[in-house]
Amino acid sequence: MNGMPVSRDVRVQKADGNASCTSVPGAQGAKGAGPSGLSGLVTVMGFDSKDVLFSSDQVGTVQWRDSKGEIVALLVRLKPDIWGFSRRGEEDWEQVLERYGHPDIS
Repeated sequence: MNGMPVSRDVRVQKADGNASCTSVPGAQGAKGAGPSGLSGLVTVMGFDSKDVLFSSDQVGTVQWRDSKGEIVALLVRLKPDIWGFSRRGEEDWEQVLERYGHPDIS
């Protein structure tokens, strides 16, 4: 493993009680459920913190594609606060891709 960690804690710290969800111009579907208004919210950012491309609490799967347009990684919401990550080359990739991948064909 070349000294790489086998696992790590990737929990997100809860926002303080004063945080609130506000509508962001150009953001789609931001409902802001939950007591803080941020529960379950997934936000896609551009290169700076003011560049919000998409924001929604309804996200179930995030797909990454390579230069050929093939899905190379998936981030999947398994339960409200539990996400799974899978990438091409892993032993179960074909099963994960079949279950959670989407062709994005219009």
